[in-house]
Amino acid sequence: MIFRKIRQNMIKDNKVIKYFLYAIGEIILVVIGILIALSINNSNELKKTRNAEKVYLKEIKSDLIQDTLLLSQVIKDHKWRIAQLMSQDTTIDFIFEEIIGKLPKVGGVSQLEYIFYTDRKFRPKIGTYNSMISEGKSSIISNRELFSNIQNIYELDVQDITTIGEDVLNRSIQLRNKYAYEIKYGDFGSPIKITDKRILADFYRLLNYYTRQSVLLKKSITELIELIDNEYHSIE
Repeated sequence: MIFRKIRQNMIKDNKVIKYFLYAIGEIILVVIGILIALSINNSNELKKTRNAEKVYLKEIKSDLIQDTLLLSQVIKDHKWRIAQLMSQDTTIDFIFEEIIGKLPKVGGVSQLEYIFYTDRKFRPKIGTYNSMISEGKSSIISNRELFSNIQNIYELDVQDITTIGEDVLNRSIQLRNKYAYEIKYGDFGSPIKITDKRILADFYRLLNYYTRQSVLLKKSITELIELIDNEYHSIE
């Protein structure tokens, strides 16, 4: 109302130039107001996006921590299986020792049958990652290098270890069936006799490789967790 009266007075007094200058100034003020409003809106949207990013990072980190705990159990279990296999065939060389580490001492091999019944394998927690991808929200991770690292873990490394785990399980079943009689009726006070050393060595190599990859994956995930943690705390 005030601006309208000022315009009317200017027109009545034939102050056209002043009126145009005033009109331009008014337009500029309106534009500035709009820009400020847009800036505030964009700032609010950015804040919402960053908060959503932090939620995803926190949940992915939680999933990865659970994965490292499971991998620790898998590694421990399979190192015991490797030790039992090597106790059956002293000609087997322990490969990847520098990665896998020392094997546990086995008090005896009367529990060798458990090698063929243990199906502990790595089952990753991928719910958060899959949800983010399926909902088309992968771009919410602003650090694209970090997202690439996350993607490589889930799309490559985890898939690789899962496939190897299935191979180990299938081989366990094959050996369990092949030596069913020895396992069921063997003398538990003495080693179970497995005469086909080639099959035993074949299973050992597969199990050893699986354990090696599990150790490397755990290391990669641990490093990724640290990167995620750093990124999380850098987001305002």
